[in-house]
Order: sequence, then C-alpha cells, then structure tokens
Amino acid sequence: MTTLKFALNEVIDIATHSMLAPRHTLRPTYDQRQNGEDTHAALWCVRDNSGTYLTGNTTHKNAPRDTYAEGNAPSGDDASGTLGGDDIDAIPLHDPATGECLHSDLLRAQRDGHNTMTLTLNDTALELRTHHADIPVAPHGLTAYTRSIVSLAASKELRLTWQTGKAKHLLHLAARGPHGATGHIVIGTRSGKVLRATLAYPSEHDVTHKTAEGTNDVRALLTNLPPSPCPPHCTATDVDACFNRAPQK
Repeated sequence: MTTLKFALNEVIDIATHSMLAPRHTLRPTYDQRQNGEDTHAALWCVRDNSGTYLTGNTTHKNAPRDTYAEGNAPSGDDASGTLGGDDIDAIPLHDPATGECLHSDLLRAQRDGHNTMTLTLNDTALELRTHHADIPVAPHGLTAYTRSIVSLAASKELRLTWQTGKAKHLLHLAARGPHGATGHIVIGTRSGKVLRATLAYPSEHDVTHKTAEGTNDVRALLTNLPPSPCPPHCTATDVDACFNRAPQK
C-alpha cells in the first residue's frame, strides 16, 4: 500500500478544467474503452517513467499543468496535459447514477481550510482524503535553495498557501493571528527560483511594506522577521492592544 500527497489547489484546478470541458473532449482509459463504459469527467492517476501525477481526462485547450505527488516529480519540466502513461487509474469527478460529486467535495474541503489531498493505492482500490498540513505540498521544480526559504517561512509560524501558475507561483504568507505580518513570495515556474517577496507589517494607524529582490535578499527579509505574538482568534481590539498584552501571556 502506498500513500501519495498532492497539493489540493492544483488538484482542484485540474478537476475544474475537466468538469467544464466539452463532452467530446473527454478521453476514456484503455480499460474503459474496452468495456464500452460511458466517459465522464475524471482525474487520471498516471504512473510512468516521469513520475506519479494527476492529470485531467480531457484534450480541451489551456489545461493546467499536471500535479505530481510529493517526492515523485521529474527533475525537469513536465509536459502539461499529456494523456497516456504506463498505468492509469480513472477517478470519477461526478457519478450521474449516484449524484456523488468529488469535484464539489474537493471545493468544500478547500473552503474548510484543507490544503492537501492524499491518495492511498492498494491492489483493489483507491482511497482519497483531504486534510490541512502546516507545510503544504509545494509545486514540483523548486530548487533546493527555494525549498529552504519555504522552510524558513514555516519556522516563523506563518501560514503557507500556494497559488500555482504556468509562469509564476505565489506563496502567500500570513501570521497565525489577525494582527501579524502578511505577504507573499514570487517564484518562477520554470526556474524554480525565488524572484521577490513583499511583507506587510500592520501598526495602529498604518501598514509598513518591505520588499526584497532575489533569493538572498528574500532570505534576509524572512530571517529578520520575528514570530508574531498575535495568537489565532485574537480578541484584541487593535494592533497595539494585541502586542502590549503579549508579554503577559
């Protein structure tokens, strides 16, 4: 039995593209074709010589890039939307017979704060679950130095949320409470390198912004960021009240 982790936001992007695709663009797997099964929107779990990944079962244009299981990505760029592979399992996104809708379940899980999807494979079935991870699955292709910056951000007790794209990724950062720093890091999709970052520090009457360009400056910006004293669900009426009560905790 093998359990794989995927970034939930990337899975949802792929699922949404297949759900909205024209019916004639949906592709069956080999087994579905042989068995004469109807073809509906689905995720394909593909295992081939490039890694293990999820893709959509549609040939419709502008497909989001495939999402690779954590630790199972290729070292180079993937071929987005490639249909095929040595071993494919189809995961239906909607079952007209029962009314079950995995796509809706994934969207609901994301609204509930989940950021990770796990897929457990065994000889007879697939088991899919979602949950919240403190350090979410990162897009594949990041350099080792970029991954170390992501780990540094997590060590500052910042909530991490990925927004992936074909040209750049955004790693959104937010302190654990409402009165702490927020910001984002921009990462090149092809290079996997940190490009720049911005942090916003709230105060009683204003917000101070600090920016950094390049990997070393972004690391320095995060290194100098103290963990926020503002706790989750803070009830302080303003920033000063929150920070003034912090030493008494």
